[in-house]
Amino acid sequence: MGTLKTARHRRAAAALLLPVIIGMAGCAAEDKTPAGEAVWGRPLAEQFQAATDATRDAGTAVFSSTLTYGAAGGDAVDRTRGSLDYAGGTSFAKLGLDADPHFPAALRERLGAADPKGGRVLATSGEDVYVRHGASSWLKFTPRAVSELGESTGVIAAHAAGDAAPYSGTLADLVPRLIPREKPVRKADGSRVYAVTALPEVASELLPRDLQSLQGDWGLDPVDVTVRLDAEGRLSSATADLGPVLDRLHEQRELLGVKRLRAAFALSAFGEPVKGKGPSGGKGVADAAEVLAPVAGLADGRCATTGDTGLGAAEVVRPVDCAKPHDLRVLGHVKVDRTLPGDPDVRGGDGYARTACERVYAAAPKDWRRGGGYLDGFSVMGDSEVTLTVGQGGTETTVTGAYTCYLQRS
Repeated sequence: MGTLKTARHRRAAAALLLPVIIGMAGCAAEDKTPAGEAVWGRPLAEQFQAATDATRDAGTAVFSSTLTYGAAGGDAVDRTRGSLDYAGGTSFAKLGLDADPHFPAALRERLGAADPKGGRVLATSGEDVYVRHGASSWLKFTPRAVSELGESTGVIAAHAAGDAAPYSGTLADLVPRLIPREKPVRKADGSRVYAVTALPEVASELLPRDLQSLQGDWGLDPVDVTVRLDAEGRLSSATADLGPVLDRLHEQRELLGVKRLRAAFALSAFGEPVKGKGPSGGKGVADAAEVLAPVAGLADGRCATTGDTGLGAAEVVRPVDCAKPHDLRVLGHVKVDRTLPGDPDVRGGDGYARTACERVYAAAPKDWRRGGGYLDGFSVMGDSEVTLTVGQGGTETTVTGAYTCYLQRS
């Protein structure tokens, strides 16, 4: 009997506690912060940084990024699609340039220099960037490789993980650096749309590395940017009209056939498992610092390929035996160091370098060219600096530079 009595008391105690527990749960539900309040509850100027934090907290996402060049004959779209693992600090992306058949051919070739047949894939893991063309093996660009191989590797290094996302070089990088001045428009689905502006020199960071030439205050109009945050305060999309940036490029005689320039970015599938996978376990991965080299450092007569470097430029190459398929053969290297009186209209040392390379070409062994399948003549690669000095002895202009003379395969 005593045992039964004790059991009844325990059941009664449970029955008395149950309403209290339910009541506490109800209070917790009522006190729960609505989705997105961690963003909307912040001062307006801090909402984009809070949105960036909320986006990272999602763990993963699918993204797309485009840079659209509009011409009279149609558009060319530099397109990137991939996945982001914020928690793991990794990303995977497929890149390619889609051009209308009537888009100017010369511009298509210029913009698609790093877009080989078979497609291009990039993966990032922290500061390391991996690149693969078609069915080729992965090339790993570490900070060490970038430092040793030089500035032209910036086209790859620019995508290493940043503060906003594990894949950089998109509008997502700009958003936390922008400051909203006006309250956003709230949509029926709970998302918010902001109209903001960016400095053109900042927006130019979205362009390919060789077109990022804006510096300082040029007196240009600001770039209009539209940012949408979803109902939970995460970055959903962003677009930018890069017209002011294009105006500056036209002044610099760049992209003259392009009439419109626009960037876009979108995120979706928050928190879902990522599908794309980069290299794993180091298998099939080559260190770019070990297999690539600056063409300026190759010995005379060395051969190299340029299409499997991931860079789309000949400044950095993959040295190969000249008996194997290759794209170029080094003739030699020349330096330019000329001082001229006054302030003549000298734009650089290219002309002086070509004259010096003519002598190198004439003195090169004939068997380098005989039966080698090279184009007639030679090519020149390098850069120079023009310095104006004003002193008591008058004005002098100095031109200095370093160049490589080379043969190209036909």
